[in-house]
Amino acid sequence: MVKDGRFNTKIILINIAAYAVWALFVLFVSGCDMQYLNPVKIVLLVLGFAGLSFFLIRNAGSEKHRAVMAVITILAVAVRTFYVLYTGAQQRQHDVGEFDTYLENNYHAEYIEYLLTEHKLLAEDIRDHWQFYHPPLHHILCALFFGAYRAVLPSMAHNWDALQALSLLWSLITLEILRKFTDAFPLSPKAQIAAYLTVALHPQLIVFSGAVNNDPLAVMFAVAALYLAWEWYKKKHTLTMYLTALFIGLGMMAKLSAGLVAVPVAYLMLKHLIKSEAKIRTVFQYALFIVICAPLGLWYQVRSYILWRVPFTYVAVPDTDLNPGLLISDIPFWKRFLDFDGSKNYNIISETLNEAVFDGDYYRDHQVLGLIGYFLLASFVLLTVISLAGMIVAWLRKRSDLNTYLTVLVAAELLSYVIFCFRYPYTCTMSFRYIVPVMIAGSLWCGVAYDKGPHLLTIFTKAICYVFAGLSLVFYLLVWIK
Repeated sequence: MVKDGRFNTKIILINIAAYAVWALFVLFVSGCDMQYLNPVKIVLLVLGFAGLSFFLIRNAGSEKHRAVMAVITILAVAVRTFYVLYTGAQQRQHDVGEFDTYLENNYHAEYIEYLLTEHKLLAEDIRDHWQFYHPPLHHILCALFFGAYRAVLPSMAHNWDALQALSLLWSLITLEILRKFTDAFPLSPKAQIAAYLTVALHPQLIVFSGAVNNDPLAVMFAVAALYLAWEWYKKKHTLTMYLTALFIGLGMMAKLSAGLVAVPVAYLMLKHLIKSEAKIRTVFQYALFIVICAPLGLWYQVRSYILWRVPFTYVAVPDTDLNPGLLISDIPFWKRFLDFDGSKNYNIISETLNEAVFDGDYYRDHQVLGLIGYFLLASFVLLTVISLAGMIVAWLRKRSDLNTYLTVLVAAELLSYVIFCFRYPYTCTMSFRYIVPVMIAGSLWCGVAYDKGPHLLTIFTKAICYVFAGLSLVFYLLVWIK
């Protein structure tokens, strides 16, 4: 079922459809909440998961490394599903607030509820309503989905955990795209497996499976756009380019920062234009690209500017009168990078690494989770070092358009992130969830370190990739005990 050694588009769409069925199955069997489970429902979930697992292995192809990647995918689906079951829509969330509670229209929960009840956008200055400054695609989809859910099951009209079925679906679609992307890496089969492990079981993507804010949807579209842009660059299918524009626009309509992927995409487009012999036609194609992307991505900002003169780059900031500890504007520049005092949380490097693994939660007061978490964080730090080593190896020994493309991605994401951290000097701005697409480049560079690095680096890379993925899997299978 594999064509030319790679998963074809039909298989991708079939797998995504299977994930959609699985997300709905989990919802209607469990309500996305462990408290609704009983022995019969547990058996149904196990049988359903066995069926999905068989389907994924059946579609993986006959090559051994593809079967291994299918097993990794099954483990990734399992931990995401379990995370959703033990994590509520108001637990381990970012800026979601509380459902069925009026907090003056400030949080993602109220954004969703407002659209669900009023069927229109809030007609007030978004600067007075905190999270309402975000474009509404995520909130619209949640409102439509929950409206349909409670119409089908009126008795569950206040089971807001049901929204996590959407988050689970976005996370699984992202997983499928990452598997496809990894398959496009020019690596040996064993290096592909190592590369895929670093993203399939990455803690941040596991957390996204239960996140009710707009991050999972925005990241899904951003990752899809990055992959499609690369496919277009290789094959020059015009439709693929327009789909890239669509996904960038939709990503920005979920969260404006998703538009950062347009920077590496623009690099590919510029390189193609320089090489193209039909430059006028290419320019017209690019103009249509912008016509598709820009209105989708910017209409909400245009609306806010016209109605209330809100700057296009406006970002809501936390209330430091209520939370003075969030403000770190008095910290010198050098300390934000070089001071690694573990008792303080203003170092951008250490805080970002910590957030990538724990997403802002604190587990050190639990003996088991604290111990596993310590080694998980250590393995991620080593994985990051390996990625940097792989980047150096790639530029010295394995230069390619893909490597340059992903290097531009990392440069754009990190530069924007550092500027963001200093423009908004609060502890909460230091979060890996703002730069998730960089893990694609990291996975490639881990694969390059495996394939092209010195023998000792190859052994070290293999060990750390497996240890990191294994510890992440175990940790997030156990978080429910806290």
